[in-house]
Amino acid sequence: MKRIETNGLEQALTLRRHYFPDGEDEPQELARALWLDQHEKERMEVAVMSAVARLFNHR
Repeated sequence: MKRIETNGLEQALTLRRHYFPDGEDEPQELARALWLDQHEKERMEVAVMSAVARLFNHR
């Protein structure tokens, strides 16, 4: 696990295998997996912020 945490390439490979299990370890596929992961993170942040805002607005 430490190897993955400190190695950007290993992280990209892991994400590619997560999002595209049948894909190849090609630069374009790695970039696509990194982009998709970042996009998903941003979507989740917006969803959480929206839920928190709704929670505090229902006083």
